[in-house]
Amino acid sequence: MKNALGRLFRTVRLGCAALIAAVGGPAAAAGPWTTGAAMPTARSEIAAAVLDGKIYAAGGLTTLGTTAAFEVYDPAADAWRTLAPLPVTLHHAGLAAAGGRIYVTGGYDNIFFKANVRGAWAYHPGTDSWIAVADMPAPRAAHAMASIDGVLYVVGGVGPDATALFTYDPASDHWDATRAPLPTAREHLAVAVVDGALHVIGGRWRGKGNLATVESYDPGTDSWTRGRDMPTPRGGLTAAALAGRIHVTGGEAFSPHQTFGQHEVYDPATDGWLKLPDLPTPRHGLSSAIVGGRWYVIGGATKAGSLSFISFSDAVEIFDPAAAGGE
Repeated sequence: MKNALGRLFRTVRLGCAALIAAVGGPAAAAGPWTTGAAMPTARSEIAAAVLDGKIYAAGGLTTLGTTAAFEVYDPAADAWRTLAPLPVTLHHAGLAAAGGRIYVTGGYDNIFFKANVRGAWAYHPGTDSWIAVADMPAPRAAHAMASIDGVLYVVGGVGPDATALFTYDPASDHWDATRAPLPTAREHLAVAVVDGALHVIGGRWRGKGNLATVESYDPGTDSWTRGRDMPTPRGGLTAAALAGRIHVTGGEAFSPHQTFGQHEVYDPATDGWLKLPDLPTPRHGLSSAIVGGRWYVIGGATKAGSLSFISFSDAVEIFDPAAAGGE
């Protein structure tokens, strides 16, 4: 097996180099989309979070396999910096900021996609260092994580009791798994927070394929409500909240194999969707964040499924609502 994997990754590296030479890198951005400095490590299945106006990107898959890469992007300087690596190599992990630290949870620590990671770790920007915190109640991978009022919410993904909603309180270093479960099981989903509510969008599930489902969780009432379906069902997507609306893009499908660039925006106040200019470089396994009223869409892979290994992306594409005529 080890020799076979070595041959696979050597082939992938050659294929990736050939692909880049053939197509000349990401498509040029236009209109409301512009390009930022490329991420140092091209990768997919990454996680990103914002802290103090900077975007942190963690883990992922590369041509060499699972990575512990941890890099930070400064939008003001349009520059990246490499930080202390994750304590373990991870892909399909969750990432969020709370209380001045960055937290990473779960994911896969191998290329066999076995969900066996319960671990959680906290990064301190002041010391560029990681510490282990309390393990999650159960392993999770291909999940999503967000912070509301300093509490971390882990939702969806692959693992035992995959609909259980986990919450973590950094102050007490304690996890809770007693809240109302996610109504619709799914992995490779996206989340965003608007007005203190956790909005869970899209994803996929075995036997069901890609989902368009929107479900919103209110921590105050510990209850879920169903929203209007997303126009484009997809998994492996990304979402972020800007000015009370949730911008969604990216994703993949397998029948036929394709990646999505559709840029759709959900307004929780009206339970409606609108269409905005598409992501210039369609990809999946990407992540995104909002800084300074702009949406930064980072990394991923431009081809679906196993072809990800010859199409890892270092792209940073930036959406400016003002350039699109506002929302």
